[in-house]
Order: sequence, then structure tokens, then C-alpha cells
Amino acid sequence: MPPLDPTTLLLALVVVTFSTGVLLLISSRQDRSQTSLALWGVAKLIGAIALALIGLRGVADQSLTVDLANALLLLGHLINFAGVRRFCHRPVSWPWLLAPLVVWLALCQWPAFHASVEWRIAVNSAIMGLITLAGAGTLWKLKGERLVSRYPAIGWLVIHALAFFVRVPIVLIIPMPGINQVTGSPAVTLMLFEALFHATIMAFLQLSMAKDRAENRYRTAAETDVLTGLPNRRAFFERAECGVAHAVSNGRPAAVLVIDIDRFKTINDTFGHAGGDRVLVAVAEAIRAHLRPSDRFGRVGGEEFGCLLTETSQAAAFVVAEGLRHRIANLDIRSDGAPIRVSVSIGVSVIQGRAVTLSQLLDEADTGLYEAKRSGRDRVIAAESGFRRAS
Repeated sequence: MPPLDPTTLLLALVVVTFSTGVLLLISSRQDRSQTSLALWGVAKLIGAIALALIGLRGVADQSLTVDLANALLLLGHLINFAGVRRFCHRPVSWPWLLAPLVVWLALCQWPAFHASVEWRIAVNSAIMGLITLAGAGTLWKLKGERLVSRYPAIGWLVIHALAFFVRVPIVLIIPMPGINQVTGSPAVTLMLFEALFHATIMAFLQLSMAKDRAENRYRTAAETDVLTGLPNRRAFFERAECGVAHAVSNGRPAAVLVIDIDRFKTINDTFGHAGGDRVLVAVAEAIRAHLRPSDRFGRVGGEEFGCLLTETSQAAAFVVAEGLRHRIANLDIRSDGAPIRVSVSIGVSVIQGRAVTLSQLLDEADTGLYEAKRSGRDRVIAAESGFRRAS
């Protein structure tokens, strides 16, 4: 038997498509949040049934091996596209999604179209190529997530769509086998070989994208303070150390702020831990709103927050810190209707062309913070070159 015998390729394609569909469904059970995996798995199982029906041509009735098989093949591609939409957090409108299937079934009622193998393959290929290309476009528009496998998936979907589009002129030029045949055409062999490769690589990429997302979710959970939603101490130190190293190596200015909520124990004693939590959340939101996206910040202790201000001189750091102090002092925080007055003390340190580490900058900022506490709280002070209060 020739190594690329179409019947053998079709059998292999059925087995691979079915197996990868089962694998995707099992994976969806392990991670219920990834509904896209279930849709992709169902799509592959439907595709495997369609391919098995195609393999029965000449044995079973044409209503099964032609009409139903092609309808299921198209349905599988549509459900796969729905999975891509769900993966990209986009809504799925099933009536619109199934419209191509309705068009296909309507065309099949036309006797001349139904009897032409070439036109059936050409129209089906054009529709599935457009669906595949739409899937690539949807993945391309997905922003805000670092998914290593996304770009290979986009690239392969574009290649697969082009393979569909190339089929259209090929099947209209090269004679196709009869309606009850699977073998006998080099074009059919090429289509089956490409489909087999696609079934394998796309299942791998779909699982890989889901794995990338899960890892991102676990990493974010491990690096995020549960109460405030800010980066936790470990995450802040990792990001700030990189920022300081970059600033020092490139001779760029940067500043570190250490922010501490004044009399936080008194707030907890007066308003309870629920009131203290409200204060922490409000202060965290104020920090997030006040600083730039390029700045690094996080909760580094119970009521203490750290910030690294990139491209910031000492004078600018004082302006930022004083503005933040003023913003926090004007927060409207209430516990059971009672207002909670909040203030913060802030210590400042700057690089100023020095070869320093984040640890040194934090120590200097802590010294400024200590002096701010000692001299009355609710103020901004830097410790470098003698104590200096924000004016």
C-alpha cells in the first residue's frame, strides 16, 4: 500500500481528530474556567464523525456520506470558531454563527450543485477558509495577555485558511474522484495530508494557549495582594529591582517612595478590622490612580506601600509624593456611616546618578519615613543629604 494512500490518510485523520477531541474535553474538565477547550473538543469530535461518514462513501447512503458529512464538517469549524471567540472573551451569537451552515444546506437542495463534487468542495473550502481566517483575526485582536502560543496559533490558522482558499481553483481545474470515491486524486491526498497535520498541530496550540493562560492566572495570584489587588512584596521587589538596575546602568533618574498609613493601629482599634481593610483598599486605589503605568508599586507590609518612580528627579518625586499625600488625606472613607480620617507619611529617596541598589534606596526612604513620623506625621521627607521636607 502506498505510504500516502488517501484511505489510510483518512483513517489516520479520523483517529487523530477523535483522539485530540477527547483530550481537549478531558482538559476542559480539569479547568472548568476554560469553556473554549470544551467547544474545541466538541468541534473535533463532530469533525471526526464527519470524516468517518466521508470514508463510508460507496457503502452508506449519500444523504449520510455527502449531505450530513459535509454539514457536520462545517458545523465543526463553526463550533471551533465559537471556541476561539470564547477564548478571547468575546460573545458568541449562535444564530449568526450558524448562518453559513444554513447557506450550505440551502445550496445542497440545488440538484446541480449537489451532483458536482468540484463545486461542493470549492464552496465548502471557501466557507471554512473564511471561518478559519476569522478565527485568526479574533486571536490577533486579543490584547492584554502574554500568551506565548498565540502568535504561532495565528500564523498556523492563516496558513490553514490559505490552504482552504488554494483548494478552490485546484478542485475546479483538476478532476475530482466520483461522488462515491475517496481515492484516486492527488488533490484529495494533499487535502487529507494537510488536514492531518492541522488536526495535530492545532490541538497542541489550543492546549498550549490554555496552559499559558492558566500559568498567567496562577502567577498573577501568587504576585497579587489579595486584599488590595496591588502587587505583593515579592512582586514589587522583583519589578522594582529591575527598574533600579535599568536606571543605574543607563544613568537615568528614578525615585523610591515608602508610604505608611498614620496611626493604623488606632484605626483598627476604633473601626475594627473591616474598617482597617477599607482604609487599605482605598489607599491602594489612590496610589494606583495617582501613579503612572510605568511606575512600579505594591503593598510591602501591613500598612506600608512601596513605589518606584521611573524617570523622576528628586524635585518631581516630591511633587508626586505630596500630591499623593494630599489625595489620600481627602479620601472619603466610612465605616457604618462614620467617617475615617486617613493620612500617610512618605519617605523619599532618589538615585541621582549613584550606583545604588533597591535595598539601599528603601533604607534611605525608610529613614525619611521615620523622620516624617517623628516630626508629626502626614508629611513627605527625604533623607539624602540631610532631611528635607516637601515644600
